[in-house]
Amino acid sequence: MSTGVTDQIPEVSLDEVPDLASDPACSLYGFFDRLREAHPVVRCVSAEGSWYAFLRAPSAKAILMDTDTFRTYHPDRSESGYFEQELLPASKDPPEHRHYRRLIQNAFGARTARELEPRMREFARTLIDEVRPCGHCDFIEAFAAPYPGLVFLAVMQFPLGDLRQLSVLDAQFWTPPQADADGSIRRAGFEGLRRYVRAQLAAKRLSPDGSPLSELTAGTIEGRPLTDAEIVSYGTLACIGGIHTTKAVLGRMMLHLAQNPQQQAALRGRPELHGRFVDEVLRVYAIGESFRFATREVTVDGCALKRGDRISVHWPAVNRDPREFPAPTEVHLDSPPRAHLAFGYGAHFCVGMQLARHDMLVALDSWLEHVPPFGLATSEPIRERVWGGAGLFTLPLRWSP
Repeated sequence: MSTGVTDQIPEVSLDEVPDLASDPACSLYGFFDRLREAHPVVRCVSAEGSWYAFLRAPSAKAILMDTDTFRTYHPDRSESGYFEQELLPASKDPPEHRHYRRLIQNAFGARTARELEPRMREFARTLIDEVRPCGHCDFIEAFAAPYPGLVFLAVMQFPLGDLRQLSVLDAQFWTPPQADADGSIRRAGFEGLRRYVRAQLAAKRLSPDGSPLSELTAGTIEGRPLTDAEIVSYGTLACIGGIHTTKAVLGRMMLHLAQNPQQQAALRGRPELHGRFVDEVLRVYAIGESFRFATREVTVDGCALKRGDRISVHWPAVNRDPREFPAPTEVHLDSPPRAHLAFGYGAHFCVGMQLARHDMLVALDSWLEHVPPFGLATSEPIRERVWGGAGLFTLPLRWSP
């Protein structure tokens, strides 16, 4: 790490961020814990550019609530803080954002989660039955990758047989920048997802079925119908956010239990703690960043921002901030719950939060019910993505069959 010139904000190359997930002190979480306590903001540098990352919870909340000063789009040109092309509703800012958000919030809400629970349990049990007799598996390949994909297909009412196709496109989109210097693989994945959603939309226009895409064909924004491009935009973002993030959290969840057998045993004996555990894993192993652009000159945590500066709220650091959470690096099972920030904050709070949390809870319930006590099946380091996505690359587990 070196010190930049502008305002003496520390500069961090993403090449410096450790990817060792199996050693907490040497993980990206430990790295950003140390940074956060030394500096409230750092300047991150990668092959794709640079931005100021805010690491402390109070400032993160203030930034995301100030939607006049911090916007999703660059104030002077058509450039999103997230993606090269508009993805709804994330690409919209208030007050426009709420009109787009309301059209899909029910589709990914608590009612949908409850209705889909039997199918979630069926998917989980089928995947578990394939590996349980073996006494070992790569959890990422055997469960964490296919399970959220199957749930997503069921939510969207897309053919379950498309899982392989969708998984390939998702993997392309989330190719780490180190393996895709010119971005061509990621762009190919993105365009492939858009083509897939466009084909599904055409099919649902011919045969309406009450699915999220089908419902959007009747959606209106301030009196006008949604265009096909807007509906495809919704569906593409759902693909991007609906699979990869759940896969990442499930991997971290099972790594934690494999390394903490006492908590694993406690959860087996007290299923009523499963929801608390899921929330704590979401907090302690939060993923991703929320990107914005400054619309005016403003100073936050001693960082003097200019109009057009790109910034982020760094969720792994923010969700482990001792200013917000007592003993923040520990997974607490019995202490009073405290609202975490793993699903974001403010107007862009994750619209699929309730569905995602229920999805993860069913996965945990099913795995602990049907798989005996398990641990790591390797002494080799477990590594994870630190940029261009999140999550473990592999997670070898073993148990007594």
